Amino acid sequence: MKKHLFVVVSLSLLLIISCGKKETAQKNSPDINVKSISSQEEFTKILESSQNKLLVFDLYADWCAPCRMLAPTYNEIAGTHKEKAAFYRVNVDKHPEIAQAFGVRGIPYVVFVKNKEVVNALTGLNPRESYEKVILACGNENSAADCSNNLGSM
Repeated sequence: MKKHLFVVVSLSLLLIISCGKKETAQKNSPDINVKSISSQEEFTKILESSQNKLLVFDLYADWCAPCRMLAPTYNEIAGTHKEKAAFYRVNVDKHPEIAQAFGVRGIPYVVFVKNKEVVNALTGLNPRESYEKVILACGNENSAADCSNNLGSM
């Protein structure tokens, strides 16, 4: 009886430990649809080469709880709308100059850029629909003005 109890308890512990490792690995794995910005030069190059593509930047910090809460939703949105926009993440602690360029006052801060113009920005943790509304309004338009007009009519 003791032997069976020991085996059951051991298997249960092994199962619990392995499930926890899988979840941690998923949380730490980078999303293939979201690119992390590694330098000011890379950021500038992205802006310069964007043409008519909608760019979405998630400005965050590792210590920010709402930023961590937004990350899975942002990754899902990026996967769903990868044809309409390019998605990036910027750590404001590593790249304060980028945050300063956008005038960030609070994080998370998701900014939408079209033809090198900011067309919209959302501060804080917002419903998924708020982000998707901007992407749907601006993802296929040719100009920032058209994008702004579409957002105004929604």
